Amino acid sequence: MTRRAPTVFEFTARDDPELLSALAEVARSGTGWINLEPVIDAEFEPPGPGPFAFLGGSIHKVPVATWLPGRRLPDGTARETSLGLQHAAGPRVARRLRDLGLAVPEGWRITQDHPRRGLVVAVPATVEPATAVAWLLSAAEAVCQVPATGRWRASVHAGIG
Repeated sequence: MTRRAPTVFEFTARDDPELLSALAEVARSGTGWINLEPVIDAEFEPPGPGPFAFLGGSIHKVPVATWLPGRRLPDGTARETSLGLQHAAGPRVARRLRDLGLAVPEGWRITQDHPRRGLVVAVPATVEPATAVAWLLSAAEAVCQVPATGRWRASVHAGIG
């Protein structure tokens, strides 16, 4: 299978038409995912990981958020949507988010909360993609370790399953 390069664009508003269109297309196709990262000015860009980064400590001072829609099943139902957040905020980030007023919404389920592997949240398939992504972007803003510009970069990996 030949992989297509992701479609990349920047946006500021959570209801940006290009973002909403990308969410709808990936959800409709049933394949692919979208990575979201805050845009950082060059003067605040953290240095890359050193040769021993694999030994410990997080390398995601600029968080990477991922939205992966639930796959449609043959019976017409859908699996849960998955939200991922790689970050450098340390252990138990879900608790930190809760303390900041960004608790994982009721009915959503934390499946992983690890300082190196990140936070993963299972979201019911009935939740609108824009609602899930709005929470995910707020969480990413809260754990970003460097000043961000207020812009976001989306990398849409469509048609990849």
